[in-house]
Amino acid sequence: MTAGPPRFASCLAVLAILLACARLGEKPAKGKEAPRPVAVVNGEPISREAVQRELIHARAAGGEGEAPDGALRRRLLDDLIDRTLLLQQARARSITVGQDQVERSFLRLRAEYPGTHFDDLLAEERLSEAELKASLKDQLTVEKLFLDEVFPRVSVSDADVERFYTEHAEEFELPEQVHAFQIVVKTKEEAQKTREELRRRPQDFGETARRASIAPEGQKGGDLGWFGRGSGMPEVFDLCFKLPLNTLSDVTPSPYGFHLFKVVGRRPPARRPFAEARTSIEDKLSREKRAAAQEEYLAALRTHAHIEIDRAVLDTVTP
Repeated sequence: MTAGPPRFASCLAVLAILLACARLGEKPAKGKEAPRPVAVVNGEPISREAVQRELIHARAAGGEGEAPDGALRRRLLDDLIDRTLLLQQARARSITVGQDQVERSFLRLRAEYPGTHFDDLLAEERLSEAELKASLKDQLTVEKLFLDEVFPRVSVSDADVERFYTEHAEEFELPEQVHAFQIVVKTKEEAQKTREELRRRPQDFGETARRASIAPEGQKGGDLGWFGRGSGMPEVFDLCFKLPLNTLSDVTPSPYGFHLFKVVGRRPPARRPFAEARTSIEDKLSREKRAAAQEEYLAALRTHAHIEIDRAVLDTVTP
């Protein structure tokens, strides 16, 4: 069984998929006999070149670790079989996407790459815009198939959300937090001078931060907001948990300069309220249920499909 059906992805991830699959159904040169396919799915061939292309991209991406070529080839072939089955099902259901949608998605994809990087990448892959748009159309078609045929059957009930909140209580435990302000300056001498000034006029902390701090939050009066232990630079920020309220810290060095802190609020450990956690739980459960529904949908397609794999041809595929 495949490692999983195609997922919705960011523009950059989609491009990697499209580059790998742009020539899934490559045709032989005119006058040449078609080579034996690696697999035939309901009468539709998957070429050796298609698997080879996926293998090259998988190795180049470096995410496959030390996976043996044999196991990797089979996993990549399974992915191509799944994609072929989904596109066949979309055709059977008369599910299509308009060319205007393809063009909009293509422009969004192109915008992710500044300057000439996008065109350079296509040239490196020896891929035309037309071929990339064809693959993008296939990707959008698969997404629409899931949206129309699979996801409407997925729902997350109030009981599901409440049960998750109860059974995973540890995920909603909030650590002790402090609300702190800081000023960061370049030299120790400047920090010491600033500290002496603020000891005399502590009410000037925000104004001094806006005037002198080199940290981004200086424009907000040095307000760091609420944070827990281990945030930012723990070796520096964690000292705020030992600092009494409304007390100016000693000068604290870091690679970025010299810091002065003031803690204005403290929260003890607590549990995140259900009302605040509800939306994130619903999103998490919805993603999980959609992924499971995709797996089940593909499993059903495979059960009713006629799939032939030529293992001898598959074994000849190399990066």
